Amino acid sequence: MAATVDRRTGREGSWIVLSLVYMSVAVDDLTDAQLVDLLRDARLKNDALGVSGLLVAKDGRFMQVLEGPAWSVEDRFAAIQHDPRHRDVRSLSREDIDTRRFDGWSMAFGNPSDAELRGEPGFSDFLQRRGGLPAGLSGSPADWLLRWFRGRQLLDTPLESVSLGRHAA
Repeated sequence: MAATVDRRTGREGSWIVLSLVYMSVAVDDLTDAQLVDLLRDARLKNDALGVSGLLVAKDGRFMQVLEGPAWSVEDRFAAIQHDPRHRDVRSLSREDIDTRRFDGWSMAFGNPSDAELRGEPGFSDFLQRRGGLPAGLSGSPADWLLRWFRGRQLLDTPLESVSLGRHAA
């Protein structure tokens, strides 16, 4: 009989939650409608696997925090590495955490003018406002990376220059 995983905590018995942050380059420019389709599809897949987190799309780049049981996070990350919509997929941070910091899975992109897009379940306005991150994320590598991503123009930023360096927790 298969063991069940508590989707809220990501724990099964003594399992620890894995938090993984990656960045990639989009192969093609995606419209708001395509990004909403991506949001809907990813929410279904991630919910089924017990994965939570945040995907941010900006300037032709993606940055995502994935968190959940290690096998689920590793499965999603492997699928992303083979997804033809991405290139130069680079893992930036992996850390074991005691509890989830994201409730569900959401996505932030651009500044859509369509109110219907802003009302889409899982749409995050992280790129438009200063806050928007869970309190439990504060001071973590994921927190630093997401804030770095939001505050930069990324069109000409080489992936090799993205590193936690001395900012790592």
